[in-house]
Amino acid sequence: MQKLFFEKYKTSEVTNTRSVINTPSAFTRKNFFHIQEAGYLKSLKSHLSRRSELNSYLFFVVLSGSGEVTYREPLSEGGMISSTAHAGDCFFLDCSGEYTHISTDEDPWELLWIHFNGPEARAYYTYFRDHHNWHFRSAHFTELINAIESIIRYNEEPTDDTDLLTAQQIIHILTLICTESNEKNELLSDKLKTILHYLDEHYTENISLDQLAEQFFISKYYLSREFKKEFGTTVIQYVLAKRINNAKELLRYSNSSIEEIAHLCGIDDASYFNKVFRKMEGCTASEYRKRW
Repeated sequence: MQKLFFEKYKTSEVTNTRSVINTPSAFTRKNFFHIQEAGYLKSLKSHLSRRSELNSYLFFVVLSGSGEVTYREPLSEGGMISSTAHAGDCFFLDCSGEYTHISTDEDPWELLWIHFNGPEARAYYTYFRDHHNWHFRSAHFTELINAIESIIRYNEEPTDDTDLLTAQQIIHILTLICTESNEKNELLSDKLKTILHYLDEHYTENISLDQLAEQFFISKYYLSREFKKEFGTTVIQYVLAKRINNAKELLRYSNSSIEEIAHLCGIDDASYFNKVFRKMEGCTASEYRKRW
């Protein structure tokens, strides 16, 4: 594959590239998925690319080598999240957010990519992010490569059917990655156990799904769903249960006031603490202390 494609590459000091740029008609832009750019890139040395606020979606695969991708989704309150990329990895980004990518010096990467958009692009991206992480591996890696290669060929020598054929391949890519198997694997299970251990150690602190997603490089929607599958409870319910268990010990074995106990358990609002305690135990904290 490299011999076939690299013969057409434009060489610079930092990359060999083969790419196509597309300006779709108003009709195509309004009605079909379409590419804005697509291509191959082989890094010759490490160099940083940075983009933000683009009306575009980026899907790329790492054919060989390694690098680092940093991403902040649009409207995210968290900071940039970095992820190390290796051969076989896939990335799907909303480019209205901010992202950077850089190849390693010692093992320069080779990428295959499309920038695309379309009237249903936002819906597909939202569905994908509800179920998957923006950095993932796919059982359909070869099919994804073939689809991007087809898109590039169609647009290098356009015909009357190019727009329709391009849209077909983009939909094929999106369908493959959105319907990727969600079966739990050992890697995910280990990550969930790591998150559970973190909650056990930090449950008295302010914890949010956004923070956990950023810290452990996982979609908050995916985390929420898989955590409940693994442990039979939501992240928030687990944290509350840990806090109430701690409160029950303090109520039984300390002379601290209800307000102090609430604070020690990570709940600064005593009235909210009492509300949660009653809901989970069927009685107030004071009643529990008297009974036990």
